[in-house]
Amino acid sequence: MTIRRLSARATAASNVLLGELVTVALKRLPWLRHLPNTKRNWGFGAPWQAPNRETPERLRTVPGIWRDEQAAERAHAESPLYSFNAIHTKEVYRANRFLWPMILGEIPRFLRIDAALNKVIDEQPAGPPPAVHPQTLTDELRAEARRVGLSAIGFAPYDPKYVFAEVMSPRSEETMLTAERGGPPDQGTVIVCLLEQGWDATQTIPSQRAEREAIRTYEGVVDRSAPLAKLLHARGFRAQVGGPTGPGVSIHYAVQAGLGQLGLNGQLLTPQAGSRCRITLINTNAQLVHDEPVDFGIHAVCDECRLCVKRCPPGAIPQRRELHRGVLKAKIKPERCFPVLAQTHGCAICMKVCPVQRYGLDAVRKHYLDTGEILGKGTDELEGYHWPVDGKHYGPGQKPRISRALLTAGGFDIDPNQTAPAGVN
Repeated sequence: MTIRRLSARATAASNVLLGELVTVALKRLPWLRHLPNTKRNWGFGAPWQAPNRETPERLRTVPGIWRDEQAAERAHAESPLYSFNAIHTKEVYRANRFLWPMILGEIPRFLRIDAALNKVIDEQPAGPPPAVHPQTLTDELRAEARRVGLSAIGFAPYDPKYVFAEVMSPRSEETMLTAERGGPPDQGTVIVCLLEQGWDATQTIPSQRAEREAIRTYEGVVDRSAPLAKLLHARGFRAQVGGPTGPGVSIHYAVQAGLGQLGLNGQLLTPQAGSRCRITLINTNAQLVHDEPVDFGIHAVCDECRLCVKRCPPGAIPQRRELHRGVLKAKIKPERCFPVLAQTHGCAICMKVCPVQRYGLDAVRKHYLDTGEILGKGTDELEGYHWPVDGKHYGPGQKPRISRALLTAGGFDIDPNQTAPAGVN
């Protein structure tokens, strides 16, 4: 056996061991959350200004998402909706073998998120909800969100079609953080909380720096969402804060709350920052004033741009939208996306090359209406990135070749047709 093969086997074995240590630490060592973190509150910007909702006629399609409500109801009745983490729990933990260099230093952060969520659950008030005027309480929550530094919040009606089945009937080992704690979510209003992720770090995708920034922003959005739950508790209402995995489909609620639209890359695209933000949901039994979906022109911009489709290294984003559980979208192919994501610092090329993420929707819309072209398309500034697998730089119109070996490395075995955890009928 050659020295190179021995070295590769030793590296693989050490990655497995370190990945298992990360998993154990996340599950069994809660005292790690008390380790100091001097950068905990650095770098989050001011709350966003209200977006421009005057969408030019040329860019209009539909408010929110194309949806067939009858098909969505049928899908909900025929097949429970499970999260990716619940369906592919073993694959998520297996990814630690590759992600440990990023996760290891962030374990205290993960555990602080976990502790914050548990504390909110422990503070739940008892008894029936009091009578409070919905508009008054909604205005209070908006003011509190600005005070604590959330980028934006919105309010949407609870919809059981978009709540994960494992939340309604929790299993013990579903996710890295047990966001489905506290029993089924309250069924009044879902408050959508957004926090913008750092611009500079995000442009380094794919990198450990960018992935750590995402984890840091998750901690930040939970930190800033907890005071909203406490305000509701003080008024006599229940409130449950979700974590990074969330109690349901965050993008659905964000779109219903008028905060953005679904991009071709499968992510929420906000007018202010595209998908460069993190989301937390708060379920509450309080009656609040709900927002409505908005047509920001994002569907039309995506159809003209399509950079995420063309530059996705494993080709995980379909060329066309199709109806899935009643929603018309480009459904990401997890069997191609996840193995590459796990081995390339979280990949996220689909976020990096999105012009709305880099420049904001107003600039992208203006440039398109003025020139007929997508801002940044064809430039290295937007499309260029360094690929960690081969160390090469890929510029406009280029993407790395993804080998079969990369897709199968680490023992990933994702069945795209699996819709429920193993053992669940």
